[in-house]
Amino acid sequence: MPRLSRLPGAILLLTLALAGIATPAHAAPSAPPSAPPASRSTAQAALAGGAVKIMPLGDSITYGVGSPTSSSYRAALYTTLVRQVGHAIDFVGSQVSGSLPDPDNEGHSGWRIDQIAASLDGWLATYQPSIVTLHIGTNDMNQNYQVGTAPARLGALIDQITADLPQATVIVASLIPANDAAIQSRIDTFNAAVPGLVSTRASAGKKVRFVDMRTLTAADLADTLHPSDAGYAKMAAIFAPAVASVLDDGRDAPMFTSGFEQGAGVDAVPTWSDSIANAVNVGGYCCALTAMEAGPRQETAHGGVRALMYSGNDTSATQSYAYARIFDVHLPVSAATELSYWIYPQQAMGTYAAVDLFFTDGSALRDSGAVDQFGVRVHPQFQGQGGHLAVNQWNHVRSQIGAVAAGKTIDQIRIGYDQPAATGQFRGYFDDIVLGERHSAYAGEDLAFRRPVTGSAPCATAEAVANLVDGTTAGNSKWCSGAAPVTAQVDLGRTATVQRIVVRHAVTGGEDAAYDTRAYAISTSVDGVTWSTAVTVTANADGVTWHQIAARSARYVRLDVSAGEQGGAAVTRIYALEIYGS
Repeated sequence: MPRLSRLPGAILLLTLALAGIATPAHAAPSAPPSAPPASRSTAQAALAGGAVKIMPLGDSITYGVGSPTSSSYRAALYTTLVRQVGHAIDFVGSQVSGSLPDPDNEGHSGWRIDQIAASLDGWLATYQPSIVTLHIGTNDMNQNYQVGTAPARLGALIDQITADLPQATVIVASLIPANDAAIQSRIDTFNAAVPGLVSTRASAGKKVRFVDMRTLTAADLADTLHPSDAGYAKMAAIFAPAVASVLDDGRDAPMFTSGFEQGAGVDAVPTWSDSIANAVNVGGYCCALTAMEAGPRQETAHGGVRALMYSGNDTSATQSYAYARIFDVHLPVSAATELSYWIYPQQAMGTYAAVDLFFTDGSALRDSGAVDQFGVRVHPQFQGQGGHLAVNQWNHVRSQIGAVAAGKTIDQIRIGYDQPAATGQFRGYFDDIVLGERHSAYAGEDLAFRRPVTGSAPCATAEAVANLVDGTTAGNSKWCSGAAPVTAQVDLGRTATVQRIVVRHAVTGGEDAAYDTRAYAISTSVDGVTWSTAVTVTANADGVTWHQIAARSARYVRLDVSAGEQGGAAVTRIYALEIYGS
């Protein structure tokens, strides 16, 4: 059954920061800057009757001032919720800005809390949002407008929203910082009152939640008041888990993914290559190299064609380590957060390696006591000593880091080597790094990965059915078929216990959501002759569909598509069919 039918009422995402005009020294445009006109995608027209409505509501920050594309935090939020987690959403509003598939918003440059309140009832009545984003209060601080009563105005605005939409969930954010000491002082005072405003209303039974933007810094701004694209990405990273938790239908919610593929769309691109954060007694692997390497290579990969290669030379038998920066991120950790990655060590010394996380408070995952699925500490030294990493093959490492790091914020993703008791060369690869919220029991590995698969004729040679199980959605790696009956069958190679089936539709590869598969069935068989239906879907609108099924024995899994597009056309575009079990 589609997730949208189980949505628990309307959802309203309330963001709190309006940046805009005030004193001449810190003026922002009174109207949105000129930009090429954007338009509502055909996907949103196709999904209008089924997607969850989100209204990005606020000021020039919501509109996207500070970003060269005016995409605000909306672009990264869309990517996370739609292309990674797989929810069907529809941004709504009277304004249009940004380079993203759905540019609708309600961002009004220079507006204060009272100005938003004056027009809010009409907007809510017109668009009937299921999720809204309102970032409000920055202009009150910037203009020094009745600052002492600004928290009360915010409280009244929250009450106005919950009165208009009683079933809405309001996610209230504190204000982002300003690059001006006087404005920042006012923001600090305002922000101190926000959590209390939210908790009071939540205690009264209103659907109100708080998210904290105070981990952003002045370095994340493009000017005095507005974020840079990097700052907007950090805002999105804070909103995404909160929104996903409200939309929760039991699916896991990946908030960060990277398979190091080029043109992957959802794959994060490394911020650094061969950038050493700290090292002792580790030199270059060979060939006049002087330090540990850590950068993408098209050599060996778990999924797709690229992975992150690491290499070096340990020169001390008493103390040796090296840690390299890979990604600059801003990811809040909750109790449900899990780290997952694959590692391919090329020799025994290469097993002394692990993904490490550096938090905004200066601490690191390696020193947190976090353990993997075998109970081995997620620390390079202990991973090597643990005996679970096999040489010259891919090994999966999973850790419930929320158990030790809930409440922290990840600032950087790093990879590390640490082997205090031996010397010599080390080399290997990391791939498919995922950080996300695990809301369901672990269902096992993907049994379909690179298994034999047959299916109906492809739209083009490069869009063959084998792309369903190649482990990547990058580079147009999809199965496209319009040859009725549209069907695909995977041979797992043995009779296995299957517990979950995941289908990644067109939007996960960067295509229009109008091409997401609308109707299909999934069946299983032990012998390839007698089949049992496991899943039937008749009105899907999501980009990723998760099917948790009662454990069943199966060697073969078959996908039969009856409506390949949202409009009902037969042509099918699916980027991955994942079958989890043991």
